[in-house]
Amino acid sequence: MDSEASRPVIQSRRSTPNPGVRALAPLEVIAGEFAGGAYFLCAEQNGRRPVVFASSEGEGGLLADDLAGALEIMIGLEWQDCLSFSGGGDVEVMQVSAQHLERSRTKYNPGIDNEAAQVAAALSLRIVPATDLVIRLQAAASKTEPDYVVTDDDGQVFDPPFGEYAEPRHGGWR
Repeated sequence: MDSEASRPVIQSRRSTPNPGVRALAPLEVIAGEFAGGAYFLCAEQNGRRPVVFASSEGEGGLLADDLAGALEIMIGLEWQDCLSFSGGGDVEVMQVSAQHLERSRTKYNPGIDNEAAQVAAALSLRIVPATDLVIRLQAAASKTEPDYVVTDDDGQVFDPPFGEYAEPRHGGWR
């Protein structure tokens, strides 16, 4: 996907009077990431502003029901890989993936837990156990369809956030 030619938009079916018609929900870009993806705050719903992620690779979906929840997931979980290796959104598969990813994260960056705690403290956030974060991530991403659909300017629908594989295809978890 060419990020200059096609910027992501979020469409919500919930806010329209005719459920067969999608209306654009107001978005606010709040951050980008090194690979070209972007994080968006959606319109307020029940006192919260959901956070949606759209990757430069054409995947997108709901990350969390609010910014604090999204930041806790980003700080405490290798969330993109957890979604990629989710077996299509199976929370048990995601829990196994999260365990493998956490071991790898700690192995290759031994100070990561201390760094995460410092970031969380600076933002007045909690350090949430990975098992709880996986449950929250799976619940949020599951609401991508039908409530949130990420499309580009041409109306091309982004792929859903859940990957079909339960582990890396070449060599599995090592």
